[in-house]
Amino acid sequence: MDPNAPSITRTGQGRTVPDSRYRESVSRRSLSLATAVVMTLAVGAAGCTSGATLGSTGTVSLSAPPSPGRTTAATASSSMTLTPVTPNGLLAGAGVTDRTITLGMLVNATEDRGFSTGVALWEKTANSAGGICGRRVQTTANRPSESLAYAYARIAGATLGLITLPSEAETPTLAALSSADQIPTLTLGGSSSTLTRTGPVVIGATADIEAINALAYLRSVGRLPSGSTLGVLTDSSVDAANALAGARWWAARNSVSINAKMVAASTVPTDWGSVRAVLVMAPAAQVVATVDATRNDVDIVTDLRGYDPGTITAPGGRLLVTLPTPAYGSDNPGAAAVAKEFVASGQTSPGAELIAGYGVGAAWGRILTQACSARTLTHQGVVTAMTTVGPASVDSLFGPSDPGLVVGSALPATRVSSIARADPSAPAGLRPLIWLQTAPGIADYVPAR
Repeated sequence: MDPNAPSITRTGQGRTVPDSRYRESVSRRSLSLATAVVMTLAVGAAGCTSGATLGSTGTVSLSAPPSPGRTTAATASSSMTLTPVTPNGLLAGAGVTDRTITLGMLVNATEDRGFSTGVALWEKTANSAGGICGRRVQTTANRPSESLAYAYARIAGATLGLITLPSEAETPTLAALSSADQIPTLTLGGSSSTLTRTGPVVIGATADIEAINALAYLRSVGRLPSGSTLGVLTDSSVDAANALAGARWWAARNSVSINAKMVAASTVPTDWGSVRAVLVMAPAAQVVATVDATRNDVDIVTDLRGYDPGTITAPGGRLLVTLPTPAYGSDNPGAAAVAKEFVASGQTSPGAELIAGYGVGAAWGRILTQACSARTLTHQGVVTAMTTVGPASVDSLFGPSDPGLVVGSALPATRVSSIARADPSAPAGLRPLIWLQTAPGIADYVPAR
């Protein structure tokens, strides 16, 4: 199954999140029943305890069920009330009827990698648990043949909000459209430098946060000691510049020098000297070239944009991939529960963004539940709910992610992320290394504008 997803956000009224430095605390908590975890993730929970790393290393064994099932595909609403009504005292707006809540999904096919499947799993789980606000949740997605901007024009006005996963080139256009139309949007990732109070809410870790946490992981395992040199290779993208900014901040605080290079028009740098690791924020071809150009004892770190299991068949265990959620196959209770739901659905080829898609859906579930409690299922009601819902449980797939930090202060919603080892032979092409972790001192980090 390969549907699509949406994203957006804007300034709301209600409690204002203070513009102070973001401080997170995270903890480990064992959950006994995978099913219970899935139900918890479907609607979201709030809470926060103290610690630095969410969970342990390791994987969970997944086996197929006796008889395969199937997930519920995303479908478009057959009946839409565009004028707000007040049944039973509930103010309802676009995308809301007395039976359904419709979210739009705008997902780039190349970026998808199981994301839409994860959203559909969340949708099925939420509806199996009774829906939200007495209504079934449904999604309507862009068609494979249309651009996301065209799909936005067709879909957005008839939805309560959006889930988006655009390419980096499509991001500015979608952000401008959703901000101008004041349609609440959640998106998976992006740059902290472009966060606004009225634009899409990046609900997972931004590029700089992922970079900082990845370098902290290398330090924690002795791979990037004090006095060493880190190579950084970037293209001209906004996300790459944001990751470099995060890397510079971490390096300055941890006595690490940076050797930064940019991808040229047709060549990739090959002389990295004595670097201990290279952070590559560029497409997969540049990552492969960097792996080939460096010594076997040099770690290469990239994000999912830079990792294509089909182009790097033997990474030698030294290619690490940053992620906003624990990887598929992790023994993290939330990720393991989603993976078990995926297996139970009868599907066999998880994508690397499967867990993240479920996480974005679960984040929408928390926000919709909050808006329902305020009896206002409208665009403005959802934006207000984003400012009042507070941080998610530390056990959630993005950790204690708080959309109010974006809407109220244009700060990252979360400061935790994960990392996995690239392995084309593994499910989703990844071997889990850690759950979610946050770098020491990251609460002091203030993204540049």
